[in-house]
Amino acid sequence: TCYINTKKSYVVIDSGSSYLYADAAYKAMQKIKPLPVELVINTHVHDDHWLGNGYFIKTGVMVLGSDDFIHNASIDSPSRIQTHISPEAYAMTVPTRPTQMISEDKTLTIGDQVIELHLMKKKAHSDKDMVVFLPKIKTLFAGDLVFNDRVPSLRDGDINGWIDAMEYLDQLNATTIIGGHGFRTDEHTADMTRDYLLQMRTEVRQGIVSGIGLDETIKKVQMPQYQSLKMYDTLHRGNVDAAYRMLEWE
Repeated sequence: TCYINTKKSYVVIDSGSSYLYADAAYKAMQKIKPLPVELVINTHVHDDHWLGNGYFIKTGVMVLGSDDFIHNASIDSPSRIQTHISPEAYAMTVPTRPTQMISEDKTLTIGDQVIELHLMKKKAHSDKDMVVFLPKIKTLFAGDLVFNDRVPSLRDGDINGWIDAMEYLDQLNATTIIGGHGFRTDEHTADMTRDYLLQMRTEVRQGIVSGIGLDETIKKVQMPQYQSLKMYDTLHRGNVDAAYRMLEWE
């Protein structure tokens, strides 16, 4: 999660994984500078990015997201995060969709910042990812289209759409890129995600063309240069599985 100081107010990008997380983030922001939060932007429907919405909505803050939240953000059944953290950490969290949902790109001016919202045209990391670009300072908040320090997750994305999205982000010519996971923020922040996905697509396609089958492809596509990254053991095999199931229909 991130925030933008617009001199007039804060804009929060992704409210986080729980009510208490959002509360802690807000208090940390207030220690830096006591500004009101004017807007919260949700980059996509994965619940670690928006379960803090209720904290801000209760005080009248507008939360903006894509219309994908209508279809793919469950608010009635237990969330994925709820099954992974303690009841104490999840306390007071009420899954709450954005108060305004958009279906096309939008540009806002808040304080001293022009804020461009770009919706990806194809399924990528999720069905409809949104990025936030500040042209004045060439800063891109890429959400989970960009990972570093850990392996990306393809669990319900599309490898072709994700690679297309990376090409789209390149055209913004950002000099600061802030991904959804990881601490690198320079102009090369997206390189690892792009390289990982491109290599995986190439190797999985080779497996499909060779007719070696899903299980054998999973064993073969090890990509050892990424084994030192966090979450490799947890996510990589599943990523190969997901990529194979998409690409076999090309």
